[in-house]
Parts: sequence; C-alpha cells; structure tokens
Amino acid sequence: MMILIALLSCAAVIAGAQVINLPSSKQITGSVQGAPQRLNSLPMTMAWSPDHRLLAIVNAGFGTAESSYHQSIAILDTATGRLTDSPDPRTGIPASQTLYSGLAFSSDGRHLYASIDSLSAPEAGSAEQTGNAIAVYTVSSAGLLPERLIPIPLQKLAAGRTQNQFVTPIGVGLAVPVPAGMCVLHGTANHAPAGNGSPERGDSDQLLVADEFSDDVLLLDTGSGRILQRFDLADANFVPSTYPIAIVADKMQRRAYVALWNGSAVAQLDLRSGRVLSTLALMPPAKATDPSSHPVAMAIDAQASRLYVALANRDAVAVVSLGSGDTEHRRMRLAGTYDTRLPGQTYFGAMPDALALSADGRELYVANSGSDAVAVFHTAAPLKSKIAAHPAGFIPTEWYPTALAVRKKMLYVATAKSKGTGPNSAPQPPAADPSLLGSRRLERRPHTYIGTLLHGSLASIDLTSAERELPRLSRAALASNLMVAAQQHLRFGPGANPIRHVIYIIKENRTYDQIFGDLGAGDGDPSLTMYGRSTTPNQHKLAEQFGILDNFYDSGEVSGDGHVWSTAAITSDFTERDWQQSYRGKERNYDFEGLVEQGYPIEEGIPDINEPSSGYLWTDLARHGKSLYHFGEFISTEFCDDSGTAPKRNSRAPASPALGTPEPAPVACPTPAVEPGAAIPANYGGGVSNYRWSIPLIHHNLATKPELRGHFDPLYPDFNLKFPDQLRVEEFLTHLRAWQQDREGGLDTMPDFIMLRLPNDHTAGTTPGSPTPRASVADNDLAVGRAVEAISHSAYWGDTAFFIAEDDAQDGADHVDAHRSIALVVSKYSERADRPVVDHTFYTTVSMLRTIEDLLGIPPMNNNDAFAPLIQNFSGKGQQPPFAADYSNRDNQLIYQVNTAGAPGAAESKRMDFSHEDRADPRKLNVILWRDAMGDKPIPWMVLHPHTDPNREDADD
Repeated sequence: MMILIALLSCAAVIAGAQVINLPSSKQITGSVQGAPQRLNSLPMTMAWSPDHRLLAIVNAGFGTAESSYHQSIAILDTATGRLTDSPDPRTGIPASQTLYSGLAFSSDGRHLYASIDSLSAPEAGSAEQTGNAIAVYTVSSAGLLPERLIPIPLQKLAAGRTQNQFVTPIGVGLAVPVPAGMCVLHGTANHAPAGNGSPERGDSDQLLVADEFSDDVLLLDTGSGRILQRFDLADANFVPSTYPIAIVADKMQRRAYVALWNGSAVAQLDLRSGRVLSTLALMPPAKATDPSSHPVAMAIDAQASRLYVALANRDAVAVVSLGSGDTEHRRMRLAGTYDTRLPGQTYFGAMPDALALSADGRELYVANSGSDAVAVFHTAAPLKSKIAAHPAGFIPTEWYPTALAVRKKMLYVATAKSKGTGPNSAPQPPAADPSLLGSRRLERRPHTYIGTLLHGSLASIDLTSAERELPRLSRAALASNLMVAAQQHLRFGPGANPIRHVIYIIKENRTYDQIFGDLGAGDGDPSLTMYGRSTTPNQHKLAEQFGILDNFYDSGEVSGDGHVWSTAAITSDFTERDWQQSYRGKERNYDFEGLVEQGYPIEEGIPDINEPSSGYLWTDLARHGKSLYHFGEFISTEFCDDSGTAPKRNSRAPASPALGTPEPAPVACPTPAVEPGAAIPANYGGGVSNYRWSIPLIHHNLATKPELRGHFDPLYPDFNLKFPDQLRVEEFLTHLRAWQQDREGGLDTMPDFIMLRLPNDHTAGTTPGSPTPRASVADNDLAVGRAVEAISHSAYWGDTAFFIAEDDAQDGADHVDAHRSIALVVSKYSERADRPVVDHTFYTTVSMLRTIEDLLGIPPMNNNDAFAPLIQNFSGKGQQPPFAADYSNRDNQLIYQVNTAGAPGAAESKRMDFSHEDRADPRKLNVILWRDAMGDKPIPWMVLHPHTDPNREDADD
C-alpha cells in the first residue's frame, strides 16, 4: 500500500481540453491551431518554390522510423495539402554528413538546393561521402531525386588565422567550412568578379552560402560549381568565432545581409564589388565572454528598406533600417526592436528563432521556440529607438517551433518536438523502407532510442480565423506557459525555511523503470529493471525513506542538452539545432559544458555560443551573493594519461590556438595513475587500491565558466569512467571534514550550494579492462549513499537538502515516457511514514532547479523555472533520522569487478569512445547493457519476432 499525494500526470484533461505536460515544464493544450501533421525530426528551415505552390522543409535531426532513420526533405503542395517526405539515402545513421539549415529553390523551381555538412570526411573520399557540399535535387511530382553535389572545399584562411582541429586533421591555414544558410541569385545578374577579374555571366543560378565554421560567405555558380567570391567575416585569429548562419539578399541582388550567430551582429555585403561593407552590432554582450545575442534568422521587405533579425538569445527581433535612395550609399541603422515575450513575462525564455513576413510586409510572424508560440507583429506601428514594441498577440504551437512560412492568409509552422516522446519500452521499430539502408546494418535495440522518438510537426494555420481569435489564443499561450497561476513557494513542516545548504548531485542517463521498476511502490515496470535493488540498494533505501517521485521527467533528451537543462533550466537555440547532428554521427562536436569546437570560449575571449542568455544556476547564485563550490560539473579535466574530455595535447588534434603552443606529450605527472594494489592518495581515501584497473590521475582542471573560477575543486575529475565514484566521494568528504571542523569552532564555511558530479552510472559498456556495467552502477549508487550518510550524521543535517537526478534518461526503457527518470529530494524535513510516500505530481528537471532556488532565496533564472511546479517534499516535522548507507556491493566486491575480453559486446565496446558522456553510440551501447544486465532474458524484440535471429550479421533494423 502507498501513500498518495498530488496527481498531475503527463496527459490530463482540464476544462474539457486535453493538456500534455512537457519536460520543459510547459504544456500543450487543445488550442494548437492548424491540424499539425507529423514530420521527420528537427525541421529547421522552410523554402518556397518561385510560384509559392510548393513549400520545402528540411528535416535535419536524428531520423525517425518513418523516414528509415534518414534525414529528409518534405514537400507540401499547398494547393492539394499533400505532404511528401523524401529521405536522403546519403544521410542514414551513422553517415559521414548531415543536412543542416540551408534550403532554397532554384529560380526556375525545377531544382532544390540544400546544405550538407561534414566534419568526419570534410573532403569526401569515398562513394558514400559527400564532404561539405550543396546537394542539388530534381523537383518532381513524385518527390525529390538527388541529382548532383556542388562541393564546398576547405577554405583558405587569412594569414595568422587558424581553426581548431575537429574529427579529421587538415592542413595548417585551412578550415572546414560547414555550409549553413543560403539564398539564390538569378544567373543573369552581374555580380562579383570571378577569379580572372571578369564578371561571371550565365543562365545558371548563383548561390550565396554562409559557412558557419570558416566564418565566411561564398558566392558560387551552381552550374559550374565555381566559387566566384569569398567574403571573410572572421573577427578573431581563429575560426569559428562569428558563426555566419543565415543570409538574405535584396531583390535587386546588390546587397546581401548575413546573420552572425555568435558575433551578435549582421554584416552587409556588396555583391558587385565583393566587399564586406559594414557590420551592425545587435544587442551585443557587455563583456566579451558573456552570452551573445544569437542573430539566427532574417526577413527582408520587398522594398529593401527594412531587415528583421531574430535575436534568439535576447527575446527580441531587431528592426534594421537599410536606408533609401542610391543603394551604393545605404547604411544599416537599428530602427528599433520588437519584444517577443508573452504579456507580463519579465524573465528570458521566448527565444525567437524563425521569421516570416507577409507579402505586403504589414505582418511579421515570429516563432518563439522557448514559449511554444508565434508572436504576431503589425509592422506599420511606429517604432521607438529605446522602447521595444510588443506583439498584437500570440498563436500557440506544439513543442519548440523552428521554422515559419506565410502565403496569403495561411501560416505554416514547423515544430521540432511535436507532442513529445511517450514510452520507449517497445523495441526499436524497423525502417519504413529497408532498401534505403543498403549494406548498412542497424543494431537491434531492446527499446526505442529517444532520439528517434522526436518527431517534428507541420501546422497549416488559417490566419483569418487565427486573427479573429487572437485574444483567446494569446490567453491560451499564457496558460500553456503556466503564467496564469501565482508563483508558488515551498511549505515547511517547522514553519520557517531551515535549509541553508543545498547539495545537487548529477548522474548519467537512467530511466525510472531501469532503476526503480522493482521498487514495489510507485508506477514501475519490473520487467524493464536492469539495475534494481541488488545493484542500487542505496537509491532504493533513499526513495523509501525520503519519498518517491514517480512522475519526474528529465528536461533534456541526451547529455548534450541534459547538462544544460540540469544547470540552466533552459537550453539555447544552438544546443537544440546541433545536438542531433552530434549524436547521430560525428558531424558536430560535443559542444557543451563550456567546450565548443574543440576550444574553450572562456580562454578564447569570445561568447560560448551554447550558453543561454539567462546563464546558469551558478550565475544566479553569484549574482545574489550566495557561495558555491563545484565538484566536476562544467570542469574540464586534463588527465596525466591524456584520456578524458579535454582537447588532446599529444595527438594530431592540437589544443585551441588561443591556448598557445601544445604541451609536449606525455604530460608530466609524478604519479600518472593509481595501479592495482598501489597506494591511493589520502584525499581520495588512502589505503591500497582494490580496483583491478589503472585509475588515471589529474594533471590539470579548468573551470569553463567565470563564476566557477576559484570555486571548484582542482582535484575532482570531470567525466572519466575509470575514475571510481568512491574516490570522487572521498574527495568530497575530505572537504566536508574541514567544514565540520570549522563548524565545531562556530564558523559555517560550507558553501550555500555544492554541485557534485557522480557520472559512473553511465558505464563503459563491456570494454575489457574497464569496470563492468553493474560495477559502475553499484559504485555510483554507493557514492550517493555515502554522501547522504556523511551529511546526515553531521551537524549539517538540520540545514542541508540533497537533490539527486540524472542529467537525461536516454539509456534505458520506460513504460511511461522516454524522459521519465529517477529523482530524489532528501532532507531531515521529508515526511516520515510507515510506508513509502509516493508523490505522483508532474515534475521536471526545471522543477528541481526552481525548488533549489526557492530554498536558497534566489529568483528564477528564466521563464521556465519561474513557473515550474515546486517539489513539495519539506512538509515533515524534521524527524527524519540519519541515513545508513548500504555497503554490501563494496563488501561483496561488486564495485571492483572488471570486464574481460570474453564479455558479451566486449569487442564492440572496445571500439567505442568513452572519453566524454554520450560519445559512445548509445543505440549500440544500450543493446550491450541489456544483454549484460538481463542475462538470458529475451529482449523484447526477440519476444515479438522469435523466428528471426537479431545477431545475424545481415539483420537490418
């Protein structure tokens, strides 16, 4: 029997309308317009055919079963309403290239151009590799047919400039381009001089292409593929620094305008002379390393008098006056701004990332990815230079709108995440068209991978109706953002808030059912439990003693966005556009936690393009006078053996140019590692190592955010799975003993906020010589239990609360939702009862952060945490006894077990990259973990398909 508290499930019915709760702590209600149709994943850009009958949408995400796990381009015939999806056979998982944000029809409408990026094979090299290129498709009634490629070569940089090395080393002075946005120029126009000094003429189109990673724009001829002009937009001695992302040209094709995503500016190009005329700063950061404004999308009016620029990291649209008269003398000027936030919204979080301008230029539609709504602006209203104009109203959308188009009285809205994910306990669906897989074999998975559950959507909204209903729709947008209710505060059993210290533990990648399915209380499915009570006795005990949250959802899908959600309660538009390219292959780096394009923005003196405008929890804490200390989160560790996540100093990929000359290899350390049987340093617990593998030691730790400098442990590692979590918690306890001693002397020196990273439940699969998966998970579980035990037996038990969560839930099955995960809130003030207390309230990562803020008396960071439900787990009378950790998995030697060469999946695990969270292919890793944990238990796919052997080498998905 269970004690039930509040109920707010994933899908509820409120006032007759179905409400879908989202992991962002927002909602989708019945007010979504336009009968959204399902798309493939991550629709990023739309493009009109010249006659405005066909609307193309590029789907540049992970890939779904319906699209055979390929990226695709969909075509909507607006006359018939028919939507046709065309998967590109060159973009399967894991291809050496990815579609991205560039999309444009040819001037005659017979061809479609799309940008293709490649870091792993930037110059192609095989028949299956495109390199960086513009893909040309033939447009037909049956869909799109790949026609040819226009290669985008490595770009030669100006003297003194260099690019960080990515996946594949290239020559000095060259840069991988990564084509992004583009626009078409008619071939009959006279543009920049060709290489021989004479103008290029012809009937073929010309393309302007923004190269995101080489900080330039290229003008090329689509017929010959010849590059006619390169516009250099770099502003530092390394690239990328400005990140050109989008480009538009005026109708006369004399001027073009480029959005500099990380440069907080728009650049003006003269297409006749081939010169960069000027750049106009748009809400730039106050300091060089503060978050940039993210100009990400643009629209230009027919008269070329106004340019509208979406500033995703400022909740604004910049209205840029382009002047009038002789185009040779026009100069850009900021005429004013539009505020895209909802009525009454005071915190950051609208995040406009797409624009559409009506044909007459009188209405501007702005996709607010953060508030799941389209803002409607009347452009004829007068502008004031210092007072932002507000929208006429809002149209609610599904989750995370990313692209817009308008034609007459129809508005087309694409969203990246539609209605969310749902359960992932079913086996991975087969590809809709197995022939697209060719000779490739996709791994049979016992449960569906979260990335393939993210479908986009396309809504076709009748603006006549929407404009008439705009006041009601605006109210619905407010409600879906939870802004109609008063902000909550925590309730405490003793009355006043006794909590003065918060310890926030972040772990890696587990679902609720995977750990707590066997809990016996709460909504769990024991058939999906891989690391149950015998492996995780401490987390089971903590849940049963301090409360079970069985309706908690990680806001992020993977670690790339999960660590941002877990510390910022929001992500940036950069994160959402790029993590799927990173996770489906190698065509983006792991550009998160302060490491971007294999460099550190804090060291390079530029903004971190991944950082949301509202910053992180530690930004909020520091701004409001709270003390903080970090153990491993947003800390980059260089290990003595050059393993781990930091850019390698002794490989072919050198460190960031901003860091100077690479150090010689190997890194000099007096004791590079703790070998089996050797002495463990005293700060890590001392004694002799019982671990059967070599434990790397730290050479250097770098804090990747300014607020952490001087407030982090230089002896605590970031993510390295051979470094036991027991040693991590011992380092934490070394500090705790010093704080306890100070407190006994009457001085409380323990920081108000402590972030403790315990990552080893990620596991290294069955890699020979690494801990077994069960050893890693058990090690992590015991470390959590020991941290709580130590505090609960100290003088800090009366004024400290623990918050324990996974950064994401991607590596396990769950019968409720792929985002559902474990979360623990632990304090002396949790309610005591004879039976486990089960709270069914809908909570998310954002709720956890808002609860921490409320406890410590600091304001919300953004509009997500401002209205997220608080975790009300402090109503007890302060009678919770100290926690007693369960040491059974240390005593039975489980935490010391090591994988052997004969372990199932050992050979494949050995080839995986475990240097950073999620760099190993999670789709393959999860199969290995299932077989390791479940033994002979048939995987669900085998139960459904008993006559087919999933181990066959020729089996496809």
